[in-house]
Amino acid sequence: MTKRIILTLAAVGLVAGCASTALQENWGEAAGSLILAQTANPDSLTNPSTATVTGVDGEYAYKVIDEMRKQVAKPEEVKQPIQMTLWGQGGQ
Repeated sequence: MTKRIILTLAAVGLVAGCASTALQENWGEAAGSLILAQTANPDSLTNPSTATVTGVDGEYAYKVIDEMRKQVAKPEEVKQPIQMTLWGQGGQ
């Protein structure tokens, strides 16, 4: 009798483990929705334009260039000698 109860509980546990969750049903949807939200013209994903780019949003370009300038290292910081240690021989 106890074997039958254990086998029944094990079978129920296996079936419950195979059930799909909300996460599994929407797996990959988050990445797709982010790409769609970041695309300026979502129709261009399926029907890309063959026209060349002739302009850019000035405010956006200014912000991009401004951030790039902030993140570039200063020449004084770059001009330091490179020290390499090979197999524990650091010249010390």
